[in-house]
Amino acid sequence: MEELVFFNRGNALATNVDTKELYRTAQVDHVKYHPPGQLVIVLDEENGEHVLFDLSDQKTNDHEKDVKGYHVKEVIR
Repeated sequence: MEELVFFNRGNALATNVDTKELYRTAQVDHVKYHPPGQLVIVLDEENGEHVLFDLSDQKTNDHEKDVKGYHVKEVIR
């Protein structure tokens, strides 16, 4: 079972349909954080894009404006 998390799409660090390219972007962005944060790659099922977020931008529910649920594909620690 995949975990459902909530984010505002405007907080995305990157998007890409190519998961390998997005993973490379995540590795580069992960090095930039001081202290290192946790990054998460999620799937936007509406358009098939994978989206990279900083886990600290996660919302508690989808009741806020512009917040929607995404299925977690990978957490990068």
